[in-house]
Amino acid sequence: MRISTSMIYDAGVSGIQNTQASELDTYNQIATGRRVLTPSDDPVAAAQALVVQQSQSVTANYATNQGNAQDRLTLEETQLQSAGDTIQAVLDKLVQAGNTSLSDVNRASIAQELQTRLDEMVSIANSQDGSGHYIFSGYQSNTRPFSVNNVTGPYSNTNPYVSYNGDQGTITLQVDASRQMAVSDNGASVFMRIQDGNGNVISQSVFDTLKNAIDTLNTPVANNAAAAAALPTKVSDAINQLHDALNTVVQVRTSVGARRSELDSLSTATSAVNLQYKTTLSNLQDMDYADAISSLSKQQVQLQAAQKAFVTVSSLSLFKLI
Repeated sequence: MRISTSMIYDAGVSGIQNTQASELDTYNQIATGRRVLTPSDDPVAAAQALVVQQSQSVTANYATNQGNAQDRLTLEETQLQSAGDTIQAVLDKLVQAGNTSLSDVNRASIAQELQTRLDEMVSIANSQDGSGHYIFSGYQSNTRPFSVNNVTGPYSNTNPYVSYNGDQGTITLQVDASRQMAVSDNGASVFMRIQDGNGNVISQSVFDTLKNAIDTLNTPVANNAAAAAALPTKVSDAINQLHDALNTVVQVRTSVGARRSELDSLSTATSAVNLQYKTTLSNLQDMDYADAISSLSKQQVQLQAAQKAFVTVSSLSLFKLI
């Protein structure tokens, strides 16, 4: 078989180009720290890496939801603590107001303090997050959940001092493959449907109970024997009902705390899984720098040899032998 000069030239150029391409691939691998840059570099490893990356993406979404859930529940717990502290402060004042030796003026002064506390409770119940969404409005997060009515007492569920404008919904987030977690509690279950010690819903919200107590303390009894006789019972009833309201808030807060604790455990587990994914991806894709540098050195030597051989062969001619 006769080998033409052009064939020799083409073969030499092809060899140099192939070696340069291999050298460039190695350069890119070293620059990126990745052994597998395209599926053709290692089809099996590339396929396995794709599966791991998809799982990693799902896990990252769970981690994001866990963080969002923790933020929402932390804010709710803070507001529930404020509500509990406010109710406890009201209870302390009502115990003081139950002293029959107090004058009408003294009780009116306490009533004024309790009105301030009632306004605080309404404000807490209408709390918003950093995005302006209402915490206790259920699914209606853009709706102000509680509004004060222009009505006179006595107040109850059928004649409320404060109305609830939200719904009964509870927002949930998927925080793990098999766990959807409630990240809110609607205001009706926290402030409106107060349960007594037997689990029965009483006829007044925390707002109604407090407003009725304020009206009781604002009613003069100095020259009203019937009102004076009824005062201790009314104050005692208000104290009992507010204890029920406080217990309801504490129960919800306990539930929130349990969910936050669960999120801590889920977050730890998710971090461990994510670390395992990173390790697996590293084993599949990452470059061994020592091997890469060694390969690059060999390729550089091969390229130099190919170039010298090409120059030598391409310079051969029969005319030089004459």
